[in-house]
Amino acid sequence: MPAPKPLSFPPGKTLPEELSNVMKQIETYGVVYPEGYYQMLLKKYSKEGVLYPHILMILGKPRISNHFYYSHVPKETGRLLDYGCGTGDNVRQLIRDGFPREKITAFDINWASINLGFDMYRDRQEIHDLFTVSDTFPFGPEEFDLVYSASVLQVITEDEELRNYLANAWTALTPGGILFGSTFGLVEGAISSPNEWGPPRVMLREQLTSSLTGAGFTCLDIVQRYRVPHYIPNSNNKCVFQFCAKKPA
Repeated sequence: MPAPKPLSFPPGKTLPEELSNVMKQIETYGVVYPEGYYQMLLKKYSKEGVLYPHILMILGKPRISNHFYYSHVPKETGRLLDYGCGTGDNVRQLIRDGFPREKITAFDINWASINLGFDMYRDRQEIHDLFTVSDTFPFGPEEFDLVYSASVLQVITEDEELRNYLANAWTALTPGGILFGSTFGLVEGAISSPNEWGPPRVMLREQLTSSLTGAGFTCLDIVQRYRVPHYIPNSNNKCVFQFCAKKPA
């Protein structure tokens, strides 16, 4: 399978500016960059491209800590899977908040965003072992007590792929386990075709509910948040749905 082609930045956004913004944000976590590091990264990603520009633009701002269910997570003692972990921002936040490192597994289908996170946080040696990459789901039944899905559903184009993703999450959870996460949503009205910078899948609340219950989840809780980037078309009618669902015991 050929490597995906890097996407372009949205209008008004540039690699030099976004790279600088991210480095300033990550410095607030105590990361120290050596002299010339910005220039080195700028040269690298100007040449290679950034596969998912939106992920660079939100790097350093872990979404997991703003989730309504997150207050329960640090108290959990079971294993957690970050399913579609991207740069690993949420993994680092879990560790900062005291979640047991040995209980965390992060998974994605390629190294592109994970390596971007390593470049920005400069912690490859410290946490590389927490990440698993495969083009197929590598985990067996009932391996995790929690599965976190950060803005993954919105980038799944095909309905069958979405069903497979949720089926994998359901299978990997122990009975009584929790799936929680977020995805772009539509407040009301008809769903328009995605453009170059918008997510390929934007769901109404009832569609998200149907997808989760269709996968076997119960005890659904969906909270609507408004924080959609301005460059997403018709963003006034779009939102972010945070969801929490349970695998029946």
